[in-house]
Amino acid sequence: MAATSVPVLLYHRINYDNDVLSIPPELFEAHLKYLKEEGYVSIDKQELAEFMKTGKKSFDKAILITFDDGYLDTWVYAYPLLKKYGFKAILFVVTWNVEEDEFVGLNLDDYYSGRIPKERLPDCSGQIVIEDGAKKRKFPRLCWMELRQMEQSGVFDIQPHSKFHRKVYASDSIVDFNRPRDRLSAWYMVKGDERYGTPDFHRKPELAARQFEADKELRDELAEYVATHGYIEFFKTAQWREKLESIVDNYTRKNGRIGKFETDEQMKMRIRTELDVARGEVGWEMKKRCDAFAWPWGAYNDTSLEIAKSLGYRYLFTTRAGSNGFGDSPLHIKRFGVWKKDLDWFKSRIKLYSNKLLAKAYGAVYRKI
Repeated sequence: MAATSVPVLLYHRINYDNDVLSIPPELFEAHLKYLKEEGYVSIDKQELAEFMKTGKKSFDKAILITFDDGYLDTWVYAYPLLKKYGFKAILFVVTWNVEEDEFVGLNLDDYYSGRIPKERLPDCSGQIVIEDGAKKRKFPRLCWMELRQMEQSGVFDIQPHSKFHRKVYASDSIVDFNRPRDRLSAWYMVKGDERYGTPDFHRKPELAARQFEADKELRDELAEYVATHGYIEFFKTAQWREKLESIVDNYTRKNGRIGKFETDEQMKMRIRTELDVARGEVGWEMKKRCDAFAWPWGAYNDTSLEIAKSLGYRYLFTTRAGSNGFGDSPLHIKRFGVWKKDLDWFKSRIKLYSNKLLAKAYGAVYRKI
């Protein structure tokens, strides 16, 4: 039966880490092998948009493969395996995260050719480091030379996934104070002051929220107090929170506030800058005009959507699962995250999101559960 919807797959990491965003290379190859055997073809964003707008297609069964962020394992494992099975993909890269050094490292192609044993392939797993008294997890990154080679091969279409992939403080109610805390997520950054002792607020993705900023005078006073009272050791004392809250209370009584939200114009300028800089950097390095974008965390609002359109983005990718068929919009392309290490689960999702009616029915039920 011919497909009435195109499943758009979202991968992050192809490595051996045991976390929700990682898929072992052998399982990724099993995905590709299954798709090949079932007669699925790999299409690009333009072919998907044509199908969504007109219903015209040159395929019976198709998929579109995407990767987010830009980890080294995309080069080491995903790129050679996609070539092996004749598939292509889009890589949405966070430009801040691209390695500055220019070199092309080893990958599965070197193993396939017999030049190296498999044990010499780069270790793509996340590494725990200690910074300022807290654990942080860091992953090996791609460099621009590797990205350019993947782009020039025609296997990967390199597009932006933002400059920084950050969140903003989106509330004026203090929920905590910045202090040594383990951060094992790859994307923990906030566009704001994270010096130890400064206020921490509820955070939201920066392309979908209005930013709140505590007054600099208050932030400086809190950070200086921590720095002069033991720094990391300060947070091991019994009364550390009460002392910082006292500083905030005194500042509030004196000034009547602790900070302010950005204006509409400031928010628009911040969002435009993030979208435009990422687009410009990828475009410059890849020598092309970028026209696709994947929203970090899938989060956007009416303001960021209009800005993205005004900058020339024609294909916008979400993290919401669902159908991509005739009548749907290329400005709201749905993707399902490939996260379960179960081939049968993968097969069921491919079949589900290849049928528009089934996908819509499943989505309606799932959202009520």
